[in-house]
Amino acid sequence: MGAGVQGVEAGLRRMLARSEALVGLATTQKPVQELLDHSVHLGAATFPGATVALFVLNAEGTALTLAAVSAGAADGERPVPEDWATTVTASAIDIAVRRDSGEPCALLAVTAGRIDADDVAFAHRLAEVIGVCMARGRREEELVRNERRLVEAQRISHVGSYDFDIAANTNQWSDQLYRIFAREPQSFTPNYEAFMGVLHPDDRELVAAVHQHALATLEPFEMEERIVWPDGQVRTLASWGEVVPGPDGQPARMVGICWDITERREIEEELVRQALHDRLTGLPNRALLVDRLAHGLTTMERHEQRLAVLFIDIDRFKVINDSLGHEAGDEVLVEVARRLRAFMRPSDTVARFGGDEFVVLCEELDDPAQALSIAGRVQVELRRPIAVRGSEMFVTVSVGIALSSGRDDVASSLLRDADAAMYQAKQDGRARTVVFADSMRAQAMDRLDTEVELRRALAEGQLRVHYQPLCDVKTGALVGLEALVRWQHPVRGLVEPREFIPIAEETGLIVPLGEWVLEHACTQLAAWHRAYPERAHLSVAVNLSGSQIVQPDFVFRIAEILDRSGVDRSKVELEITESVLMRDAEDTLAVLHAVKTLGVRLSVDDFGTGFSSLSYLKRFPVDALKIDRSFVDGLGQDAEDSAIVQAVQALAVSLGMTTVAEGVETELQLRVLHELGCGRAQGFWFSRPVPAEEITVLLAG
Repeated sequence: MGAGVQGVEAGLRRMLARSEALVGLATTQKPVQELLDHSVHLGAATFPGATVALFVLNAEGTALTLAAVSAGAADGERPVPEDWATTVTASAIDIAVRRDSGEPCALLAVTAGRIDADDVAFAHRLAEVIGVCMARGRREEELVRNERRLVEAQRISHVGSYDFDIAANTNQWSDQLYRIFAREPQSFTPNYEAFMGVLHPDDRELVAAVHQHALATLEPFEMEERIVWPDGQVRTLASWGEVVPGPDGQPARMVGICWDITERREIEEELVRQALHDRLTGLPNRALLVDRLAHGLTTMERHEQRLAVLFIDIDRFKVINDSLGHEAGDEVLVEVARRLRAFMRPSDTVARFGGDEFVVLCEELDDPAQALSIAGRVQVELRRPIAVRGSEMFVTVSVGIALSSGRDDVASSLLRDADAAMYQAKQDGRARTVVFADSMRAQAMDRLDTEVELRRALAEGQLRVHYQPLCDVKTGALVGLEALVRWQHPVRGLVEPREFIPIAEETGLIVPLGEWVLEHACTQLAAWHRAYPERAHLSVAVNLSGSQIVQPDFVFRIAEILDRSGVDRSKVELEITESVLMRDAEDTLAVLHAVKTLGVRLSVDDFGTGFSSLSYLKRFPVDALKIDRSFVDGLGQDAEDSAIVQAVQALAVSLGMTTVAEGVETELQLRVLHELGCGRAQGFWFSRPVPAEEITVLLAG
């Protein structure tokens, strides 16, 4: 091949050195023939006195096709062999090897002399080599680009990668992994020892064990581990990896990825915390309490110790809520929670069970008497005054205690028994502690049976309305009646309200029950008015529950009942207790004004037992105040009771209201009421509550 071959080789080297410029010859949008002619002409100008040939590579980059030749030897033009001639078409470029951008690529070959057959053969072989090199170069360029894409993807996704050479103890970290670990590549060598040093001390043993297992089994692994940043901040990582075996089947490399999940874990932990803790007080809630109680029972069996459950209920908390509002009630709950948490032992759990109920789980008790001692401390601590909105408030609590007994204990049973004991403490007068006894379980079951039977009583018409006369204090004449519900039980006989009204309040049955009483009383009064026109002045008073007032359609339901009964609305008096009156006072005020537009009268029942605000009282559309029986009892004997009744009477007169005294049982009480100017009274001195039939006889007489 001689000088010709050498010329081709030298020309190619020079050509490759200028590859960017020459390749650009074949990347324009000119017509194919014009492109080829221009390429050859420019090639000849670049290599003066040389013969220039333009070859187009096929799609595989290995075959060579002659596209155009320029004869420009120093000794003059020489003809191009006919067998070198080729038809240049657009398809020749279409099948050419394309660069990564999709543009065609041409190869320009140059020789210093006449091109002969050897030169062509050499050019073909050289083209094959160049094609392979070009393919390899393209792969290398693609690899570089892919690495760049990977780095960018890791940065965006916050995922780092590593490649650990086990034998060499060298570790290649991606840039993102350095960022995750808060380390700089210039100052941190990520060998295995350095990696273990970055881990949280409590996690090193676990991570090492996972790695050892992967090396022994060649199984992939995934885990979470904590690392410590240079500034001391602890971060949580999730990682996945696998061991890559060498040719001998032994572990050669460990590769994997890591990503920071600290914020995700913090969010998850906060969601779990919220799910297991009371939002108002921050105490464990019922779910967490039950879990800890079940765990405590299991632990107790192993250590032969006992535990106790203290069920704590704030006495008369409903009065606080109803009188001062729920925000004040919340302040009391928060302070009670703080005090309970402050003096309990570290091993005890203080939880808010719901509403105004708290539960203390006392574990590791050597003596059951310790539970009574803790309950006594609870009573003392919670009797101290509580500051609420600039004033002091005093509360008491009723505490029920249930003690574990052995292997048969379950969490739900202990809680049920402690609740039953607490209920007994309230029955016994509140502000005391009662330890559960088996007899209380029967009482709890009785309460449950009462609820079930009360629902049946409403459905089956077992309820009755009795009426207690209201009389003029001065003349003793009958001026009105108070409607009171009774339960005619098919087995137990006549059941008093105190036995089922509290259960009706707790379960919400008081709403349909209250509406039933109101409709029957209104219907009966309308019938008496029709039968005895001379008694048209007779009125009827019906108690309303706080649960009724908060119903969205309360006023509409009252109006419906009045319409259906056909009663004279001015002779219907709706009684609301003082505590209900002050519950969400602004909302209650709006409701009562709406009720007042129906034409009925309103009175405040049990006045003096709550926390009425006089500024609110004068704004309520109230017609009468009912003096509670607790103040009537001592009239004529207790100067304080007389003073209170006199003050209430004066208040009513100043506000344009009348008064009704409840619980009058003696002539002395009646005489004092007359002297104090009280208008109406009711009580056993006049009559006990009686069925409608007896009132009919009284009216007829």
